[in-house]
Parts: sequence; structure tokens; C-alpha cells
Amino acid sequence: MATEPEREEQVRSEASWTSVSPSGLWEVHRRWEVERKQGDDTPLLGSICNIRVRLKSHTEDNTQPLSSDEPVLGVSDGAVQVTEHPRSQDSVLQVPLDRWIVLRMGEGQCDIVESCLEGMRAGEVCEFTVRPHEQDLKMAPSPIHAARLEKTGKEGETNSECFSLQLHSFTPGKESWQMLPTEKWTWVLSYKQRGSQRFSSGDIWGAMHSYCCAVKLLITLKAHTKGKDGIPDVDGTRACHNESDLNRQTETKSTGIQTEEYRTMKAELHSNLSLCQLRLGQPAKAKDSSSKATALDPANFKAWYRLGQACLQLEDFAEARQAFGKVLELQPGSASAQNALKQVNAKAKEFDSKLGQRLSKMFT
Repeated sequence: MATEPEREEQVRSEASWTSVSPSGLWEVHRRWEVERKQGDDTPLLGSICNIRVRLKSHTEDNTQPLSSDEPVLGVSDGAVQVTEHPRSQDSVLQVPLDRWIVLRMGEGQCDIVESCLEGMRAGEVCEFTVRPHEQDLKMAPSPIHAARLEKTGKEGETNSECFSLQLHSFTPGKESWQMLPTEKWTWVLSYKQRGSQRFSSGDIWGAMHSYCCAVKLLITLKAHTKGKDGIPDVDGTRACHNESDLNRQTETKSTGIQTEEYRTMKAELHSNLSLCQLRLGQPAKAKDSSSKATALDPANFKAWYRLGQACLQLEDFAEARQAFGKVLELQPGSASAQNALKQVNAKAKEFDSKLGQRLSKMFT
């Protein structure tokens, strides 16, 4: 009978998840076919990793470690410069193949590769396959997805590609719980900036992923925000009851993260998420995100406008009118909101007309 660690290792030997690239969603499956190395050190947020990715054929012997046929860049001192490669919708992976490169965990050069590196140990090689996500194919296939579908003829027969990933070495990183609040805040700002850059370049899936990463990390800062008087403001409770509270108050005063600043940042991230979701044809998710944004920051007119757009697409005309009306309160004379209200009224009239026709046919 396998021991508990052995059972845990067996579970970790294969894993599947969904990752993003500029071309859309991809189903990723990672596995090891060789004995795992020992140790707990694995790449974490901020780790600089020296890696090599290769495209594998199905007939290749996957049990032998990849040999190095070129110099390996050392990352032990952390001084090596990370090279950025332009992200493109024409590529599944956003890194060059068949040569050693250096990337930093968390910077999102290739979300698929970064996810594969989680849990790897120095010197290990894993194999992973990627294929277009079926739901993404049905929603709005990107050119690269459409090309794969055309090549195979059927969604269920879409070709998958198999890669090998070799991790030579990496520098230490940190789990989120190991970070100081100021470090987390820096990462949140970095994720937000990267999301905006990706959105501007048309990388909507990548932008949404960056904003999601920012929100997840920002949530962990809730206990470290403070009011204008410098006293921690956690879920409306501002009193210190024990030594732990006093320690947290002392730490909070050194972070400089105001409660209002925290709420505004969270609202902006949810608002940006809603815009991405609208562009990707996900109005229900966009409504949820923009509703969170308006609740956090009622003065965020962009969030109200995006809430109105989502409700319009969902044919929730009453709420759409209310949202666009709120935009006009915050931005009197907004041409966009006025035109949107006209569109809501026209769509509602068309909807009522069609409904009336259907009802008349039922009773004639």
C-alpha cells in the first residue's frame, strides 16, 4: 500500500487546467514520465527561471532528459536580464523554442509555461500538451483556433501539440503570504499595468488574466488597509483587541495603503475586467464585475456605463436605463450615455413588439 507522500506524488504526476494566450483559451495537460526529484524548492512569484521548451513528436522518447547543446545562462545571482518576447495571436506559446531563455514568474510572458513551472524542481523535465478550449471554439474562435479546426474538420478532433519543458535553475521567489503588504501592492500595480498594455495591443484574454491576478492578490491586502487616521479598517472594525491586532496595526501604518485607495483600485480592476468580458462576449460575467465595481466606487462612471452595456446585451432594459442614467448624473451631457439610452429604448420597443406578436399568435 502506498504511503501518504507516495499517494500525493502520484496525484501530482499529472494535472490539467485552462490557461490563456493572446489567441484565447487553451486546455493544458502536464505530466512527468520519469522519477520526480526530491526537495520542496520550486519557482514562486518573482523567481527568475532558466528554461528551455521544445516541440515534441509523438514518437520521440520522452523518458530521457534533454541534453544541453548550448550555453546555459546562470540565474543563481539573479543578475541576468530577463528578455521579453512580443506576445502574438499567431503563437500558442509566447517563448522561442529549442534554446535556453530566462523568464520571471508572475510577469506573464507565457501564462501556459508559467503554470507548468509551478511545482517543478531544478533539473526536472515535464511534458505538456495544449489544445484549443472547446468552449472558446464555440464562443469566438481566434484565427489560430479556426485554422486548427479547419485542419481537422471537427471540434472533437482538434489537434493538440506536445511540448517538453526543462527547468535548469531558478532564483528564490515568494508565496503571497510571505510578502510584505508593500510588495503585494507593487505586484498588483504591475499586474494592472500589464493588463492595460495587453488590452491596448488587442490581447484581450491576456489582459483579463492579468486583471484577475491583480484582484486575487489585492484581496489578500484587505487586512492591511487603514483609514485616514492610520488605524486599520478591517471589515468596518477599527478597534485593537490583542497583541496580534497591535502588531498588525503597526505593520499597516508602514504600508501606506489607505482603505479608500484599496477600494478604488479594486473597483478599477473589476471595471477593467468587465470591459474585457464585454469584448469577449460574456455579458453575464461583465454585469457581475461591473456591479462589484459600482458597489465599491459609486462615482466610477466607466463601471456604470459598462454595467449598462452588459444589461442591454442581456435585455435587462430597466437596469440598463438606470445604469446609463447614473452615467448622466456623474457626467452630465455625456453623448455616449445619451446614445446608449436611445439604443435601450429602441431595443425595448422592438422587444415589446415581438413579444406582442408572439402573444397574439397564441390567442388567434
